[in-house]
Amino acid sequence: MDPMVMSHGPGSPARWRIIFGALILVLAASPSVAAAGQIDLHITMAARNPVLPAGIPVVTNISPDSGPVTGGTTVTITGTGLHGVTEVDFGPAPATSFVILNDFSLTAIAPAGIAAGSVVDVIATTPDGSSPISPADEYTYTESVPVTVVTPVSPAAASTMSSPVIPMATQAPLPAAVSIIAAITAVIATGFTGRK
Repeated sequence: MDPMVMSHGPGSPARWRIIFGALILVLAASPSVAAAGQIDLHITMAARNPVLPAGIPVVTNISPDSGPVTGGTTVTITGTGLHGVTEVDFGPAPATSFVILNDFSLTAIAPAGIAAGSVVDVIATTPDGSSPISPADEYTYTESVPVTVVTPVSPAAASTMSSPVIPMATQAPLPAAVSIIAAITAVIATGFTGRK
């Protein structure tokens, strides 16, 4: 805001009443200064922390501040004046749903985004207006992580499964060592039965 210059000349009261919205500033000059002649007052108003009208929400933080582009992330929004919020938007898209916890926080389900890497402002709106845009309300959409779904096998289905049965005709013959051991066992048995 440009400086405001006010002059006090001879014969006028040495008192100024300046109103800035709800702020009333009263300045007074001593009689000796007032008698000296013209006095120039230079007043500069800095818009560092603008005062918003009552009822307009302010978003001071969102957590988490990122989520998959497919949406579905639950985001906690903190700030002031949130008790009267009627709409929450993630950029151009409205939140899938939101729940007001108190005047200082609410939770919202992020909608699907336009593209991974896009950054949007999370805006809370009441009948009196919308929250001003700031870096604190920025939400970033990220790549979606593919999910592999494993379908379990029910016990009933598992019971119907069995190992393949190999027919006897296709089974391999006993190893030669087993045949030799069987022959030796037969000879020893014959020898014992033939003893007198």
